[in-house]
Amino acid sequence: MKKTIIFIAMTIFIVLFMGCTPKTAGQDSAYLNANRGAAGAQISKAEAEQYHRQQGLTADEIRLENMKRRQTTDSIEEGASAASSTSSAIKNGVGAIRSLKDLFN
Repeated sequence: MKKTIIFIAMTIFIVLFMGCTPKTAGQDSAYLNANRGAAGAQISKAEAEQYHRQQGLTADEIRLENMKRRQTTDSIEEGASAASSTSSAIKNGVGAIRSLKDLFN
């Protein structure tokens, strides 16, 4: 009785486990390998040139976006640096006024 229950449980487990694996993985690889050298699997020279143009444009867009981000970051850092410098100047001015005030008192 116990062996029958264990056998049924193992069978159910195996069936469920095998259901989790993709069934088309092997078929896709076999299809690609079979058609890799076929004439239909190759692209024309015009299609290759178009692909390279698109890749170049995509790379240019990425460079432009990165440049914009760097410029924004730089302007924020410059503003923060200016605010820090102004704050330091005000503190130094207040310290100088206090020093002069202490000299005359």
